[in-house]
Amino acid sequence: MVQDLLKPAKPKMETALQHFVEELKTVRTGRANAAMLDGVMVLYYGSMVPLRQMATIASPEPSQLLIQPFDAAALPDIRKSIVDADLGFNPSDDGRSLRIVIPAPTAERREELVKKVGKMAEAARISVRNIRAEIWEAIQKAQKESLISEDNRDWGRDEVDKIIAEYNKKIEEVVKEKEVEIRTI
Repeated sequence: MVQDLLKPAKPKMETALQHFVEELKTVRTGRANAAMLDGVMVLYYGSMVPLRQMATIASPEPSQLLIQPFDAAALPDIRKSIVDADLGFNPSDDGRSLRIVIPAPTAERREELVKKVGKMAEAARISVRNIRAEIWEAIQKAQKESLISEDNRDWGRDEVDKIIAEYNKKIEEVVKEKEVEIRTI
């Protein structure tokens, strides 16, 4: 019975971890990365369309992004959307494509980014703790309804604590990797 209550813990925590990893891709480092533009939506023929569906995004150099739209007529709209996204980018337009030169962040900006990553990590940890609380609540309810014994309840608590420790460790590893990436010039 306790194993059944523990089953959803890992998949839910894995989802929280993957969401955190995806969020981190939008954090700007010194290197150009197509994922930096993942959140950009473009008004195209009356509807909002993700930039990735409208253009190819490449990184020909470590500090440059090249955006080549499938429809050249959409170039001004894409440029406007990138500027409006408030990412700090000012794309240059050559009539067929957009180029974004990504300046290396200052030491002060790097520290701000590290703090931002820390806040994002804390949000991921809170997500994991909420999942733990949900599972623990289900275990306690089962014990109150005499579906499991106190020993099984205690075993379940230990198991869910092991799972949360595992995912907190994974979050910390991801944070360390990202901090190294941010601090590398």
